[in-house]
Amino acid sequence: MIKNSLPEPIFIHGKSNSQIALYRYANPSSTFFPVILTHGTFSNALICAKIAEFLNDNGFECWIYEWVGHGRSKYGALYPDVEDFAINDVPAVVQAILAKTDKPSCIWVAHSGGGFLPLIYMARNVHQQHKIEAIVGLGSQTSGAGKTWTGKLATRIVPMIIGMIGKVPGPLFGLGPEDEISGFLRQWCQWNRSGQWIGKDGFNYYNAMKQIQIPTLLIAGGSDSIAPPNGCQQLLQSLGSTRKKFVLCSKARGYMEDYNHPRLIASRNSKTEIWPVVLEFIR
Repeated sequence: MIKNSLPEPIFIHGKSNSQIALYRYANPSSTFFPVILTHGTFSNALICAKIAEFLNDNGFECWIYEWVGHGRSKYGALYPDVEDFAINDVPAVVQAILAKTDKPSCIWVAHSGGGFLPLIYMARNVHQQHKIEAIVGLGSQTSGAGKTWTGKLATRIVPMIIGMIGKVPGPLFGLGPEDEISGFLRQWCQWNRSGQWIGKDGFNYYNAMKQIQIPTLLIAGGSDSIAPPNGCQQLLQSLGSTRKKFVLCSKARGYMEDYNHPRLIASRNSKTEIWPVVLEFIR
């Protein structure tokens, strides 16, 4: 494997003939639980590659989970919303990686929407919490982006674009390397527009978060409008975990910059001062 590239993926089957790509950074002598890394919308496995190498160099076996319909993963007949990703793909990915590493539990480290996927699954499957030892979310929140005028506007315009052309073109709008054609953005925009985290069936996720006892670190960027700090903080505070930590990466808190959304996970400065925070929490 060449540094800063991806290893050849292992494919597992998802719902409705979808295929999920998993990229393994092996460390058979590791004494730690394996780390599952994943991305958010408009992105793919590449955004996780460098932090995967960093954690791998520090003793962890790492796996990057690439969402259905992104990178080399395939939609099949599944065009998922947030809950489809969480309820179908999260348990499939966790089970596959635990089986391949012969470990009883894993650690989940994710950017953006990838950070709250396991929380959605665990809210509905509380008895499965033992399979995730810790969660780290970088710029992960579900209901705080619609509290500003720009946020209110964005959460209305995005569903309109999807309705008109069937997708939001990531490269065209400078949002990332992937187009978004699934229902993920529609559901995320609804939650952030309303300020309520409610499932399609009326399930109240914020009410269910108090049942989740998984140790959790949420990292927010000082200039992140997609995952504003107050949204990240609200999500963390809703958890029942006794070990939970919030870190705001801003100049006012002594960081080198007021981090925006992508730079939280993939930048020279994040490698210097954010990745070590992640490493300390999961060790």
